Amino acid sequence: MSTLKILILFLLVSFSMVSFPAIAAEPTSGVCEKCDRQMRAADMRIMLATFTALAEEQIMGIQRSLRILSLTQEAASGDWNVMKDLLAGFNTSGIHPAAVWYARTDGRYYTVEKGLQEQDISDRPYFSRLMAGEDVAGDLVISRSTGMRAAVIAVPIRKGGKVTGGLGVSLSADEVSRKLQEVMALPKEMVIYALDAKGQTSLHRVSSLLFAFPSDMGSRTLKEAVQEMLSRQEGVVRYDFHGEKTVFYKRSPVTGWVFAIGVAEAASAGAAAAGDTMPLILSELEKEVTLKLQHTDAGLAKAAKKLSETGLQGPGARKILLDLCRSTPYAIDCAAVHRSGRMITIEPGEYHKFEGSDISKQEQVIRLRETKRPVFSKVFRTVEGFDAVDIEHPVFAAEGEFMGAVSILIRPESLISGVATPLVRGLPVDIWAMQKDGRIIYDPDEEEVGRMLFDDPIYTPFPSLLSLGMTISKERSGSGRYEYLGTGLKKPVQKEAYWTTAVLHETEWRLVVTHTLAEDGSHARRDLSELGIKSFEESLRDLAGDTGLKEALSGNNKEKIQGIFRKFYADHNGIYAIQWVDQLGINRYGCPEENSPVNFDFHSLKTPSSPYILKALAEKKESSFETPLAEGKEGLFFMVPVHKGDAYLGMVYMIRLKP
Repeated sequence: MSTLKILILFLLVSFSMVSFPAIAAEPTSGVCEKCDRQMRAADMRIMLATFTALAEEQIMGIQRSLRILSLTQEAASGDWNVMKDLLAGFNTSGIHPAAVWYARTDGRYYTVEKGLQEQDISDRPYFSRLMAGEDVAGDLVISRSTGMRAAVIAVPIRKGGKVTGGLGVSLSADEVSRKLQEVMALPKEMVIYALDAKGQTSLHRVSSLLFAFPSDMGSRTLKEAVQEMLSRQEGVVRYDFHGEKTVFYKRSPVTGWVFAIGVAEAASAGAAAAGDTMPLILSELEKEVTLKLQHTDAGLAKAAKKLSETGLQGPGARKILLDLCRSTPYAIDCAAVHRSGRMITIEPGEYHKFEGSDISKQEQVIRLRETKRPVFSKVFRTVEGFDAVDIEHPVFAAEGEFMGAVSILIRPESLISGVATPLVRGLPVDIWAMQKDGRIIYDPDEEEVGRMLFDDPIYTPFPSLLSLGMTISKERSGSGRYEYLGTGLKKPVQKEAYWTTAVLHETEWRLVVTHTLAEDGSHARRDLSELGIKSFEESLRDLAGDTGLKEALSGNNKEKIQGIFRKFYADHNGIYAIQWVDQLGINRYGCPEENSPVNFDFHSLKTPSSPYILKALAEKKESSFETPLAEGKEGLFFMVPVHKGDAYLGMVYMIRLKP
């Protein structure tokens, strides 16, 4: 091993051993066990200085090692195979990086673990500074190679006075926060965190609050405190965020971060448990939904680059689109869109029949063609026959000519459900989401998805809900209360709501967490009947008992049956199809037609649902089951028998896609 390599490893290992000196859990400086307001200001400033110094030394130590590496012949060579062994030392140094990398001047980069990455980092704000010859210390990113929350530390590589690349470490924010908390050994009543120059949390003992914006947590006093902390070099702030807090802060000249440490009083005795956890749930919800959107967007960017090489048609394009869909569980289909606005290649296979469809009049397509930039649509009715949102990235030929776009359709309720359902399991809270125009894009009660908050008559009896909804539509975050008078209730019940925003390409989703405030301390959940909404199942039972439908079915009146089905489909947003199978096991009609087989005999057993449908038909009883659809999605079936007098007419059934 060369002398230089030994020196570098010595620096790294020594740093990992000494940069986190142990601090006694019961310091003699006077930190009291209950961490009350009597803690002396001098002790707090000592603790703050220690916290700041530990974090700064972590970053400065890495930066020093990177500078040494940048001066080596290996780094100057620009050859990854020559320099990767030097960088590999970071992975065994004890600093737990999210990624160790070398970046070229064009933005393409290599990591120790994975080699050359298909993405590039030329659009990262820090990249232009790095290529201009500046050191980088503390920029917050979601690592494109690992998906981890990280702080970037990087130095330029120079050869002949010219910058030829950069060396960097993406330092895991979770791991650094954990290590600092372990060393500081502070009691849970104390707060300890750091904010970057934008007010985003760079370090925090609560992992879910990393990369969150405290000013968006719904506390006016916290928002004001953050503004003061970002505008001054050091000082003391007080705010009320689930208990009053006194926090000492100081700005770091190394990173520009504001480090904060302080005392938290106990939350007020009347605070409900759900209310205490609300901001944490909200922060986690925003983080995870945003990460899913960013993951999808990164996949699209990758696909767009590949399509620029293969073209928008052919086997290569189909594989790119199929891989994109398979890597995105909540995707419906992925398409290559010609610059004229026609979808010319679509995957997976069940959507091939829509190839050639003209979507040039869709708002997001018009916007992409005008700006040549990525777009994220609002919810709209797709040519495939369901409501979804569309994310698109432009595709350019090697010469820079605009070829078209790559598109992915996703169901917002499916994406958000994957985050929200496990997040609130066992807790007396609800999560819902809406667009800025008031359209509900997610609710645990599927019957509400697709409704317009400001226009739908089911919401008009609740003026305080409409008022708060208007505030939610205008402001990116906040909190408030509204009340409703539910069925069987003698007086209005109050609900508390906190909201935040997930954003991608200037399109915003409002994410809302609510809980009921009950006088007896219980937390009642809203029932659909309180809003005058029937469940999908109740609506289908009503349809099966409708005299007009019975007449149409008994006479096999296709036009009338289809008219009734079209109205049911339009009135019940979110269902995949409404259909009729007669008493002989023949699927006669359905809506929409593209999702409904016509005159299909289930006795052929050609579909996964055939045995279940035939069993329910024979038993003449309501039935529900889950099974894959012939089109490849997972379907939720609900079937209701139809009788006209003594005559058995078969069953009407609806299908919903499983989230």
